[in-house]
Amino acid sequence: MASIDLNGERLGFDRAGSGETLLLIHSLGTASWLWREQIRRWSAHFDVIAVDARGHRRSSRNGGFTVRNVAADMAAVLEAFGATPARVVAISMGGPIAAHLTDIAPHLVSRLVIADSFANQGEAGATRAAAIATAIGAGSMEAYARQYTADTLVEDGDPAHAGELTASIAGMSAEAYIEAAQSVFTANVVDLYAKIAVPTLVVVGSRDNRTPPKLSQEIAALIPGAGYAEIEGARHLANLDRPEAFHAAIDPFLLAR
Repeated sequence: MASIDLNGERLGFDRAGSGETLLLIHSLGTASWLWREQIRRWSAHFDVIAVDARGHRRSSRNGGFTVRNVAADMAAVLEAFGATPARVVAISMGGPIAAHLTDIAPHLVSRLVIADSFANQGEAGATRAAAIATAIGAGSMEAYARQYTADTLVEDGDPAHAGELTASIAGMSAEAYIEAAQSVFTANVVDLYAKIAVPTLVVVGSRDNRTPPKLSQEIAALIPGAGYAEIEGARHLANLDRPEAFHAAIDPFLLAR
């Protein structure tokens, strides 16, 4: 099990390949396992690093979870592994984290992909975070995880993905999940996105019911020169739902030299 001690935390990570650094930032409740297929493919071209965010899977949560301090962890990982500019792919909560990463350490980001994410959910985000806390408090992480998975993945997807997503969320402590949800869903990174100056592509599942395409369109409008693509038939975790279409949408941009 690979881990590194940074910023007062022990951070688990997966790493494969060689070459230019590619950092992968996962969604709420998942971890580096979410990127298994992407690591397999992209490690032929890059030194791929997928980090478990604080409170997720192998990583500690000594200093608490905020979007900003997770972004600082990502910057510290990049510094520790060479301090060279990295390409970054971020999904869902990874979007706000990537926005803060480019603010904290713009010299460490050379190209950016944001999938199934948002810039600001306003009152709807606060309401969603409160509803999550209520649902978990009234039941269990296991029950919440099963419902989340049923509501999130496509109906015709790989059953193994459903099992892994459920187990990943159920394996988190309620406190860690609720704290992360509060920080993520109330994040407002509109101003940070507007300052991004590296080539950026925004993608979203056409059936994303958690962060609908409208929210990704807003991101693309904020970032100067950003591209935009919808992944047909995918829901919120497009890389799990439609991996071939996910790579078809992203790879030409990500692999560009």
